[in-house]
Amino acid sequence: MAKEYDQYECNLSEELKKKAWDNLREDETLRTQALEQFREWIEKHPKIKRCRMDANFLLRFLRTKKFSVPDAIQLLEKYLTTRKVLPQLFDKLSLDDPAIHHLISKGSVLLLPEPDKEGRLVITFDPEEYDVNKYTTVDGIRATNLILELANLDERAQICGIVHVMDWSKLTLPFMGMWTVTQTKNFTRCWQKTFPLRHGAFFFVNMPAFSVAFSKLVFSCLSAKLRDRIHVVKNWENVHEKLGSSILPQDCGGKLPRLELAKKVMELAEKHREEILSLNDFDIEVSNSDLNFGDSYDADLDSAIVGSFRKINVD
Repeated sequence: MAKEYDQYECNLSEELKKKAWDNLREDETLRTQALEQFREWIEKHPKIKRCRMDANFLLRFLRTKKFSVPDAIQLLEKYLTTRKVLPQLFDKLSLDDPAIHHLISKGSVLLLPEPDKEGRLVITFDPEEYDVNKYTTVDGIRATNLILELANLDERAQICGIVHVMDWSKLTLPFMGMWTVTQTKNFTRCWQKTFPLRHGAFFFVNMPAFSVAFSKLVFSCLSAKLRDRIHVVKNWENVHEKLGSSILPQDCGGKLPRLELAKKVMELAEKHREEILSLNDFDIEVSNSDLNFGDSYDADLDSAIVGSFRKINVD
C-alpha cells in the first residue's frame, strides 16, 4: 500500500507564484514530481533513519537547491548531521532559554515582518545589547539559529531569499574579542553550508576602523559565492536605496521602534514554538569525522583566512 503524505496547500499570492516561476521555474507539476522523488530518495537513504516528510519541510531544501533532488538530499543530510553533532547550538531553541529571550526581546537579532523591494525577508543584527559578561558566543549563535528557523517557515524566504543587515557601528572590542578564528569558522560553516536558505545579500553598515581585521575574518569565512554578495556601506541611505527604508527599525531609518519589532518576533517565536522544537525529532547515522561539508570548501576557507580574499563591494 502506498504511503500517504500531506497535500501541499498552495496559498501563494499571484506575485509570489510569479517569483517562484522566475526564480526557480517552480509550478505545481515541478513541486509534485520533485516532492515524490525527494521522498523516495529519503526512504532509501542509508543514513537517514527518521525525518519529517511533509511538504512544508521538504520544500525548504528543494527550493534552496532550485529543485535539484540530488543537491537537496545532500543539503538535508548536512542539515540533520549538523543538528545531531552540534546539539548545543540547536536543542531547545525557544524563548524559554533566558539568553535567547534577552537577545531577541532587545532586538539584537530580528526577522523583520515586511520584505524588501525584491520580496526578500530581512534579518538585522545589532550588538548594542550584547553583554559579553553575561552571554557567550553560543548564546548568540542559538538566538540567530532560532531566527533562521523562523525564516525557514516563511515561503517568501524560501522563494525570494533573505538579506542580512549588520549595524557595525555598534561593534565593541569586547564583542569582537569573544570570537576566535575557530568559532567564527565553525559558525559560518554551520549556517551557510547546512541551512536551507537562499542568502541574497549582506550589508555591513558604518564599519568602524578598529573592526577591519574582525570584518575580514568574517568575510573570509564566507564562500566565494557569498563574498560576492557583501556590501560594505557608509550610511543607511545606501541600504534604504537597495532595500527600502520603511521596513527597517526606527534607529536604522525605518518606521517602527526596534523593541516593537522585537515584540513581533517574540510573538512569531511563540506561535511556532512547538514546530521549531519538533525539528529535533529525527535520527541520522553520523560518522566519526564530525561534519563533512564536501568539495574543497575547507581548503578554500583556510586559504582565505590566512591570505587574501575576493574584492568586497564598497558602496
